[in-house]
Amino acid sequence: MNSFRLRLALLAGLITAALLVGAGFYAWQVNVRFNLDRLDRELRNLGAANLDRIVGPEHWVRVEGALSFVSGPSRTSTYILLVKTRDRIVYQSEHWPAGIDPAALPEPAAYERGITFAAPPPPPKRNRELSRDNPPLPRKEPRFLTVEAEGSSWRLGVMGNPYTTLVLGANLDAFNAGLSELRRTFLAALPIALLLVGGGAWFLAGRALRPVEALTQAAERITARGLGQRIAAPTHDREFQRLVTVFNAMMDRLEQSFNQATRFSADASHELKTPLALLQMELEQALDAAPPGSAQQQLYSSLFDEILRLKTIIEKLLLLSQADTGRLALHREDTDLSRMLANVVEDCAALAPGLQIEQVVAADVVVAADTVLLEQALQNLAGNAIKYNHPDGRIRFELTAEAGRARVAISNTGPGIAPEDRGRIFERFFRGDRARRRERAGGLGLGLSLSREIIRAHGGDLTLAPAAEGWTMLVATLPLTAGRT
Repeated sequence: MNSFRLRLALLAGLITAALLVGAGFYAWQVNVRFNLDRLDRELRNLGAANLDRIVGPEHWVRVEGALSFVSGPSRTSTYILLVKTRDRIVYQSEHWPAGIDPAALPEPAAYERGITFAAPPPPPKRNRELSRDNPPLPRKEPRFLTVEAEGSSWRLGVMGNPYTTLVLGANLDAFNAGLSELRRTFLAALPIALLLVGGGAWFLAGRALRPVEALTQAAERITARGLGQRIAAPTHDREFQRLVTVFNAMMDRLEQSFNQATRFSADASHELKTPLALLQMELEQALDAAPPGSAQQQLYSSLFDEILRLKTIIEKLLLLSQADTGRLALHREDTDLSRMLANVVEDCAALAPGLQIEQVVAADVVVAADTVLLEQALQNLAGNAIKYNHPDGRIRFELTAEAGRARVAISNTGPGIAPEDRGRIFERFFRGDRARRRERAGGLGLGLSLSREIIRAHGGDLTLAPAAEGWTMLVATLPLTAGRT
């Protein structure tokens, strides 16, 4: 999972989903507890009014009839059990579930808060009127419990006074059915909610990363010709203002340093050309005046070769500095690339007669190019194919044209390029381990870099083809002249 936006969206979605599920579970518990408490209060209120005095069985028949009327004709939900002292059942509902054992039910032990006495008062006479002289009997704190019997759930309230224990029970089937319907609704809506949460988290993650995306796009546009790119600081996102400010300040320093280095390279190249030209002229005169075969002539000849080499390096550096600043002047004209490559092949055969040269060159391939610079780039590629080859190796030149582009491929046998060096061969002044000795390479590692800059200036590119056993291939592509395929 390499996408930071995806990880951020998943994290936000998981946290929100966990909160949603947790909130749903908590709401479920609160709803169950609230409804059970409401039912417990109802049972308590129904039973408390019948515990103020001692009554007979006929009273409980009337009470059950009243409760059945309240429950409605569709269900029988309330049952009454009256137990006197010595656990003798005074009254039991006709529909009392057989699975509930009255003897197994707990007894209410403690009296309601605020009621204290050393011993219970003598039992009053049955059905005696309540008065100042005959206050209500003290009531015990009720106990509530849920039991399962005969496939149904029952909520029982056990309450009493010093002489009577009363049990009121309510059927919970309808209550549980409502909870089941609520649970099914929640579980059905949960996937939709999670999808909405995931989509919202993805959208919010995208909005949160928008300034980072702007930084990425600006960084992608930065080239040697586009160091002036800057990002407008966001006015509402304070967290990203400092990041953008630091990025722009870094670009200011980078642009200033690059301009200074480019100016130095161009100025140094210009300033060195004149003294080198003078030295070359002086050495030519000294060579003419030196006795043939003398030590002086050999010294002057060696110095003359070094002067030519320095001039070549300076010219390459000047071209590279111009390419860096986008000021590489191209004098374009329709150029017969087939003929130009044929000339390069001919020069290559003259320079390396011991190498086997192959060519597959399409005819009449025309490009709009600066003839001098483009031929220089191709000569550099051919020179590399000669330098980094076996003494009896092979060089292959190929030229094809298709889809509006010309493709020049120059391959050579040889030791090849080390895998760790393949990504660096176009770096300036870089030479791999097999090309470090000047007597073999004859340069400072500027040829490939300059060739790529020249070809890119023409709207093409120069790349290193994937490694093939025993071969190294460089591929240059160029746009064909308009109207040619």
